[in-house]
Amino acid sequence: MLKNSVIHEELFVGRDLALDYHDGGFPISIVTFEARNKYIDAVEPSPFEGGYGRGIFAQLGLNEFLVKRSRNHWYQTDEIEQVVDIIKERAKGTTLITYGGSMGGMAAISLATKLGAKTFIALSPLYDIAADGEVKDDRWGDEGHLFDFKHNYIRSGDCKDAQGYVFYCPDTVDVEHAQGIERMTKGTLVPLEYGGHPVSFFLNDTYKLKRLVSEIAHGEFDLDNFYNVVRTNTELTHYPHEKQAAEFSRQGDSAAAIKAMRTAESMNPKIARLPYRLGDMLLAAGEFDEAKLAFQRAIAIDPSLARAHARLSRIHEKHGNLSDAIRAIRQAVKVAPSKADARLRLGELLLKAGRSKEAEASISRSLQIKAKQPAAHVRLSYAYADQNRWSDAIDAMQHAVALAPEKPEYRLRLGEWQLKAQDYRTAQVSMQRAIDLAPGNSHYYVRISYAFAGQKDYQQAASAMEQACRISPDKPASHLRLGECLIKAGDLSGAEAAMGEAVRLDPQWLRAQERLAAVQSAIARRHLASASR
Repeated sequence: MLKNSVIHEELFVGRDLALDYHDGGFPISIVTFEARNKYIDAVEPSPFEGGYGRGIFAQLGLNEFLVKRSRNHWYQTDEIEQVVDIIKERAKGTTLITYGGSMGGMAAISLATKLGAKTFIALSPLYDIAADGEVKDDRWGDEGHLFDFKHNYIRSGDCKDAQGYVFYCPDTVDVEHAQGIERMTKGTLVPLEYGGHPVSFFLNDTYKLKRLVSEIAHGEFDLDNFYNVVRTNTELTHYPHEKQAAEFSRQGDSAAAIKAMRTAESMNPKIARLPYRLGDMLLAAGEFDEAKLAFQRAIAIDPSLARAHARLSRIHEKHGNLSDAIRAIRQAVKVAPSKADARLRLGELLLKAGRSKEAEASISRSLQIKAKQPAAHVRLSYAYADQNRWSDAIDAMQHAVALAPEKPEYRLRLGEWQLKAQDYRTAQVSMQRAIDLAPGNSHYYVRISYAFAGQKDYQQAASAMEQACRISPDKPASHLRLGECLIKAGDLSGAEAAMGEAVRLDPQWLRAQERLAAVQSAIARRHLASASR
């Protein structure tokens, strides 16, 4: 049938899924599932995209069903049941195969039996990412906690008779997923040394995806021939050099890693990932100017590469160009608006620029995207503090402490804001908890002395400072602070000794000299008054 006789229909549009169909009246039908998109959310829907294949496979003599997703739900939405029923009805009388990569690869296997598919083609598929799953895979953020994965028919055992091919890279955690799929299906594992995740780019460069799909769909695929072709073509690509660069980098040989990555980039200057990775290596080696050029090359190839914009931002900051750093990270936010870390980074830079109100807005949006970010709550507290909004700053720090109760520095910062709000008793409690977690930190005792002093308990303030001086006896400022507390506690002799130690440690410190002289003068006056009575 001619290419222009293929009819495109929209069969279903829901909140989570949409289904397009390219009908050519062919005897074979393919169902494609979209991969995860790192730029969209797992909860809030985004506009539907074109689908995985976008009509290309219809040109190969295949009726093409495109299952499209509006969010990264891992096809665990109940709408999948409606979509499966529609496909089964429309595909009657044809041989069905399923196809997908990563998240879509998991769906291609999981739903193969439900759809009555003869074969699945899965590129870097996942066996299970549920929080309680057997594969400990942290690449997907919180998404393993968001769904109950009741539509994961691989794990449930419903795919034990499903047949197909699993193409994956054995150098990644994908090997564990592949092993789970092998155990729970009749799939054939096809490891690809340089594949990475996703493996689709490597496959396309060394074999061509359209060729692969067409051969499997039409029963013409020969695994031995596939390996021969891939092996021969791999030597002509950048992949061996890219892997070599990664190995050198792991060994700590940055010069060799950079050289290998330069070779990889020269062999395929159209892949943004290569100059980006080169830029990371140059950045780690302190070659900031060269790293900057590499990231700029990556952006020229792929302007939507948010990570490259973020790296440029850090280089600008290192060079003291705060305004350029802000512009670069704004670009990262623009191309990846759902990335919480980019918005947090923007907020941090705006704080450095003294633009606390704008920083507040950016950090708040980061927390809306990803609430469990202790560091973001800390930064938000700084934005509030810059505006003297102590109640809000305290609230933000309490959120940080709740998320990371083991961090003493968070409890100390909470105490600092409580000091600013003149809530001295509560500040004392917060700082004492920080001390309990880190009893060897002299700075914490210095700060709690201010909480005691705010309550006019100068004896306790002095005791805290004595502990600070015992832990860090070489800090003149601590001895001077101890002396000040002892003065208010009425112990002039002790204050003289403490301030004398501050002067001994730093003989050029004029402030310590003046305070010591003042205490000695007060002691002399007291002696004189006592002698005259």
